[in-house]
Formats: sequence, structure tokens, C-alpha cells
Amino acid sequence: MAMQPKHILVAVLDWGLGHATRSMVVINALLKEGHKVSIAGNGQSLELLKQEYLHLNYYELEPYDVTYSSSGSFMLNIFWQLPKFLKAIQTEHQQIEQLQSIYKFDCVISDNRYGCWSGKVPAVLITHQLNIKLKGLLSLFQGVINYFNHRQIKKFTFCWVPDFSENRITGKLTDTDYLNVRFIGMLSRFQKHATKIDQDLIVGIVSGPEPQRTAFESMLAKEMQQQKSNCIIIRGIVDGPIRQDDRVGFINHLSADKLNELIERAGVVISRSGYSTIMDLAALQKKQIIFVPTPGQTEQEYLAKELDRDSIAIHQLQNQFNLSLALQSVKQYKGFDSNNLPNNLLPMALNELIERTN
Repeated sequence: MAMQPKHILVAVLDWGLGHATRSMVVINALLKEGHKVSIAGNGQSLELLKQEYLHLNYYELEPYDVTYSSSGSFMLNIFWQLPKFLKAIQTEHQQIEQLQSIYKFDCVISDNRYGCWSGKVPAVLITHQLNIKLKGLLSLFQGVINYFNHRQIKKFTFCWVPDFSENRITGKLTDTDYLNVRFIGMLSRFQKHATKIDQDLIVGIVSGPEPQRTAFESMLAKEMQQQKSNCIIIRGIVDGPIRQDDRVGFINHLSADKLNELIERAGVVISRSGYSTIMDLAALQKKQIIFVPTPGQTEQEYLAKELDRDSIAIHQLQNQFNLSLALQSVKQYKGFDSNNLPNNLLPMALNELIERTN
């Protein structure tokens, strides 16, 4: 992009750390081209970005303040909070317009924050959920929910989907013919190296909102204590006390380079089937993967089932999780392979966006 440097605001959702980690790929690409980047967000994801980029400007946004229950339907719980979400989206949009009037950003890139657009400059929404999937009685509302979802997406100049247009991992989640979509390829901070794999090393990656994050960590620890293998759990906590255990190693958080190396070295990886994690494991071409979707989170359940059906990764439901059985079955799965898909999709999309600012 041989053009005048621009001032770009990147806004990141705080539902786990995945939105922050995948946004780093975009931020790094912008900084590499000499653009000025400011970051907006809240919570743990904003704290992680502050640690990664000490020299950038940061702005606190209204939290979505999602509350989760340890039982009951995840999607029903989210459904009842829709009025609160809509209010938060409206508030964050007002905040973005106020920031825009002060700092004169040339464009806005939002990772899954639907209110982070401005009527004065081009804006991009990064999402892999063009179509929200519901199940049970809530499926009766799927058409209405997606009507409003598409209506919000259309407020952005472009919608960037972190996937490839063909052989999509996201499948039906990104089926659309009428949204201004650009497929930008996998967004992962990780790079594959010639790292020797330790088949005796099992790494569990814990992520997502409470109380399910803690429930997943506790379940993994209990199952790992029965194994003779070397077991490590990455807790997905930026700040907090270190947990100690005689049989399992606990690490709160690792830098991108160290986490890259640990996952590459692992013989088996166990994680939620969040899309950011899937992209990281695909980038590292991991072979033995066990996915445990967040209970009731239909997007993760859909992705896990599709990857299992394609013999890429095994999946087990959390209430049926049995690590010993999973370790036997995962040997039959092929994992992620290398591919020859184009790797210049993000630069092309960024160039198109920057040209809109002129």
C-alpha cells in the first residue's frame, strides 16, 4: 500500500481472548504499512492488546456485560439479554462517533462489535457469523434474528469473513449472496515451524466467558489427573493467581511466540471449538485435536460437528467428556493439512478499505 498513512481505529469485542488475538494479525499488517492504529475495547481482550502494543492509544468502550449461567440453554440466556445488547450497541456507536469527532480516524475496523461504525468514514465488520444458528424452540426466531443481524452488518462498508470463499470451514455460517462480503483468509498470529512433536504432551487451551471457562478448566484438570502423559492447561487468564497441581501444569497466559511453540510441540490439543482457536490450529496444521464446544453455544457446536464429520478433529460434548476415550479415537482423525490457498487476501482487503478513505 504505497499511499499516505492513515489513522485507523480497531475495535475489539471482549468475549474471550480470541477476538483480540485474531485482530493482532490486522493490527500488525496496518503497522507494517506505516499506518497509525488506535484501539478501542474493554475487559481482558483490551488488557491483552495493551500488553502487546505498549505504544498505541487505547479507548474504553461500554461493555456488553453478558451474564452466563452454568446450567440451562446458552442461547436462551443470550436471547433474554437482547435488549441489553442492543442498548450496548447503541451506546458504543455513540462513543465511536464521539471519538471520531475528536480524533478524526480515517476508517474503523470492528471485530464483532456491531456498534463500532461511523457515518463519516468507511467501516469494516470482521465476523464469521453472517447467519446465527438457533436450535429447539428458538429456531422459530432464527429468521427474525438473522434479518436484524444482516441489517446491522449492512451499516458497515464491508464485512470481512476470516475464511476462504471455497472449502470454507465456516460452512453455512457464512452463506450469503447479498452482503458486501470479502473473504480475507485465516487470521492467526501463529506460524508453523519445524518443531519436533512430543507425542506424550497434552495441552488444554481454556477460553471463553465465565462460568463455563472455569467449568471447562476443572473438567480438564480432573480428566488429566488420570493420565500418565505430561499435561498442561493454558487457563486463558491475563491476570490472576497461578493454580498449582501435582499432576497437571497450569499456565495463566503465554505470549504469542511461547504459545505458538507449546501448541506446535503438543501431541494432542484439547480446546473449545471457538473459531479463533480453530484458525490457530489450522495455521499450525495440528493433527490430533479434541474439541469440546461450550454447552449450548450453537456456533461452536456446529463448527465442531462439521470438523468431526470431515475427520479433521474429534468432538465430545462437555457433559459426556472422557479424555481416555477421546485419546484413543483422535488417532483416527487426519487433522489440518497444508493447503495452497492464496495468502494475499487480507492485504487486498486492507488496500480496498484504505482506498475508500481517499
